[in-house]
Amino acid sequence: MLILIPHSEGKTPGGAGPPLGEAPSPTTGDLIARLNTFDGDAEKLHGVKGKALAAALEANENVLASPTMPAIERYKGVVYQGIDYASLDKKARTHFDKHVRIVSPLFGLVAPRDPLPDYKLRMDKLDAAKLWKPVIAEELGATFVLDLLPQAHRKAVACENGLAVDFYVQSAGKRKPAAHHGKLVKGKFVRWLCENQIKTPDEFVEFRDEGYFWDGTRFLKEE
Repeated sequence: MLILIPHSEGKTPGGAGPPLGEAPSPTTGDLIARLNTFDGDAEKLHGVKGKALAAALEANENVLASPTMPAIERYKGVVYQGIDYASLDKKARTHFDKHVRIVSPLFGLVAPRDPLPDYKLRMDKLDAAKLWKPVIAEELGATFVLDLLPQAHRKAVACENGLAVDFYVQSAGKRKPAAHHGKLVKGKFVRWLCENQIKTPDEFVEFRDEGYFWDGTRFLKEE
């Protein structure tokens, strides 16, 4: 089983690992070329402006020459805060490293300890999802996939065998995606999967956090 989680926009800058030197795949090389030759609205492409935009442009320009760090240390978004990888015990960390893969718009399917430089790219830009879909499909093959991805990232993934896990809030009879707060619970769920070596969806009923419970098809919180 592989557990798929999204990359995060929030990243730790710098690193102590050696630069990649060259693109690890043709798709990454293609996307780097698209980033560096893009002549449209840079603010719209990256979703930031001012100093943040300048930092994003510099990171992308030097992506193959800048220092690296393990992917699980590079990403620091809310899902990753919920996972809190550094505090996992050895057994849970080993399980995480073996079964979790990060879906990155620039690097595709990434293992937690893979070295990554700083970069800035969203999955819904530069046809990243379209380019990665056949590549990731081939890598996944017939592996059972536990999909904890947002919709933008799901467009990059095609798998033969898997289950999408979503978090919803229900209020006054209306159901809506859990949005930002759901990201933290999603991270905690991934942590729980690894700490308990969960192997089948039948065991999801044992996970409870912040009022969310497994109703057989999704995690739901009633307000």
